[in-house]
Amino acid sequence: MPAMAQNTENKLDASMQNEVSVDEDVLALRAPLVLVRRDEQGEWIFEGPGEPPRPTVRTVLGAVVNAWPHVSALAELEPGASAIWSWDNHGWTSEFECTCGECEQPVAADLDRRTWPSELDPEDLVSVEETALSGQEVLTNILYTSGRIAMLGPGEQHRTSDQLASVAMANVIRRWPHAMRALRSVRSGYLLRWNPESLNWHEYEAI
Repeated sequence: MPAMAQNTENKLDASMQNEVSVDEDVLALRAPLVLVRRDEQGEWIFEGPGEPPRPTVRTVLGAVVNAWPHVSALAELEPGASAIWSWDNHGWTSEFECTCGECEQPVAADLDRRTWPSELDPEDLVSVEETALSGQEVLTNILYTSGRIAMLGPGEQHRTSDQLASVAMANVIRRWPHAMRALRSVRSGYLLRWNPESLNWHEYEAI
């Protein structure tokens, strides 16, 4: 995992230098980050879908927040608790005690093509800045121009071709689950910018 960028926001109740465990498949971008646990001592564990135990790698919390901004919404996750990403509700949810016998427990799952939004083509190619894809920079900007979506880190909007990778829409959303709604709403000539304080996307007219 690359060193975290300096503009990482800390909303979690822990030092960004604290060591954490990350699922190897998540770290290698083979699986989405959809399960976050804290053990009884408060250590953070970040996982993809599938049955535990899973091979993990040690890194620091700041590197995870930098690469997967959606985990910043877990500021209230307490030691001994866990949170599961819900693709349907576009947010984190928790396991709960069902009293009616009809509730469906949330499950840490990969992107479900059955609930794929009709306005997005999973095979469409998106231009993604390499440094954002690798986690060296935070994903901050989504821009729709010249008939193609670009997902960029901080800085100028212009990028050269060698700075960009072509990634299928489905894999972009698996990489950044919090970007699904933004990708559904991005308009030509406008820029969506991630606000790390309010944890949402804001729209601006592209310059």
